[in-house]
Amino acid sequence: MRQQIGSESGQQAFLDSLSQMIYERRKMTSPLYQVILDGRADRQLLQNFVIHRYPIKNFWTRNILGIAARIEDYTLRRELVENIYEEETGRITKSERHLETFVEFGECLGLERGAIVSAPIAAETRAVIEHNVGACNTERHFTEGVASVLLLMEGQPPIVNSTKRDMLTVMREAYRLPEKGCRYFVHHASSGHDAGGVSELEEDHAATAKKLLARHCDSEARRDTARERLARALDLRHAHFKMIFDRFYSASAQPFRYAA
Repeated sequence: MRQQIGSESGQQAFLDSLSQMIYERRKMTSPLYQVILDGRADRQLLQNFVIHRYPIKNFWTRNILGIAARIEDYTLRRELVENIYEEETGRITKSERHLETFVEFGECLGLERGAIVSAPIAAETRAVIEHNVGACNTERHFTEGVASVLLLMEGQPPIVNSTKRDMLTVMREAYRLPEKGCRYFVHHASSGHDAGGVSELEEDHAATAKKLLARHCDSEARRDTARERLARALDLRHAHFKMIFDRFYSASAQPFRYAA
C-alpha cells in the first residue's frame, strides 16, 4: 500500500528512494573515478577529464537559474540564488568563480585555456547537457530538474577511495599539484578526514533540493516522473564517464605527477 502523498513518512520515503538511486550509481562506481582517486591516472586521462567535464559544469548555473526562476517561495529561491552567486563569483567563500578554478586545474595539467573552453563537445557529453537543459529550462515541471540535476550533482555520497582519501587530498599528495591546481576541489571535494563527509557547500545545496522536492512533488505521478528523470540522468552521466575512461585511459601509461 502506497504512503499518503502529503504525509511526512511518504515524503521521506520518496526522498530516500532518490538518495538510494544516487547511491547505487554514485560516482565512485565508475572506473574513471576509481582510477583518478587511486592516483593512477596519467596526464592524458586527467586532461580529458577536464576537457569533457567542463562543458557540463559550464551549464550548471544556467540550469539552476532555470529552476530558481520558477520558485515562488522567497526563502527557497534565495537559497538557489546564493548557490548561483557563489558559483559565479566565489565571493561568499572569498575565492573566485568556481568554473575558473576548474580551468586552472586543467592548466596545471598542461592544457591551454582554449583547449578547455573551446573543445569540441562529444556526443555523450552533449546528451548530458541536453538532458539537464530540458529538465531545468523548459516547460517541464521544475521538480524534474531538482531531482535529476540539482540533487544528483549536490547529493552525491562522499567521493573517497578505499583509504578515505578525497579528491583534494589525492590531487595534492598523489598528483602533487600546486595550490592553484587544487582550488576547485576545496569547495567540490568530499572530506575524507571528517567521517567521509561531503563538502559544506554541497551539503547545503542538497538540503535545498530535498526541501523543494518534499514540498512540490505533491502527487504520485510527479514523484514517478522525478524518479524517471533521475534514472535517465544517471544513465547518461555514466555513459559520459565511460566514454572518457574508454577513450583515454591506458593501464600501461605512467601516472601523472606535477613538475613545475
